[in-house]
Amino acid sequence: MDWSWKSEPSLPPCSGLDVVAYALHPDGRTIFVSTVSTTHSFDTGNGLWKELGDWVLPFRGQAYFDGSLDAWVGIHHKGEGHVCCCLVASRSAAAERPPDCRMLKEKLFRRNNEEPWMGGGGHMGATLTYMGHNRFCLVENILRHEKAVDSMLHLTLFGLEYDREGELRTEARPCTRSYPVSKNTMLFSHAAFWM
Repeated sequence: MDWSWKSEPSLPPCSGLDVVAYALHPDGRTIFVSTVSTTHSFDTGNGLWKELGDWVLPFRGQAYFDGSLDAWVGIHHKGEGHVCCCLVASRSAAAERPPDCRMLKEKLFRRNNEEPWMGGGGHMGATLTYMGHNRFCLVENILRHEKAVDSMLHLTLFGLEYDREGELRTEARPCTRSYPVSKNTMLFSHAAFWM
């Protein structure tokens, strides 16, 4: 298949700044987009938007489909530092409520003052990346001090599974590492860390 560009027949129902969560359907062609109050789907095959309902995906930012869980996985939009999953929403039927969400009870974020390097620093952001085969990487960018121009990248690698009761849990003990990032922290995007 060759790459091509074409104008879409329908305009998005919101601006990109209004998007709070998004995920790709396992069909590989339908994108789900949530604003603060509604969720829409975009079918890249026919270029059409569809309103799915007055509900919001339970994630902050991007969520990823994991085939072994048969669910989307992302950072939960509420709470501090929790990963969650939800069943994939129907791409064709409107729904009155969002898909059921399962929260990982274990907090993977290192967003606390227990670490000596945290001092008076602040949490600048976090992203979750799907690495394939049920493996994820959580990256946190944390200022080392209140007035610092350098930060720490804290990476947590983990896998997810359902236990016997159907609750979400990590497969094994998560692996963590921290890396210093010097200067220009305000301009640094930890997405560059993946390159």
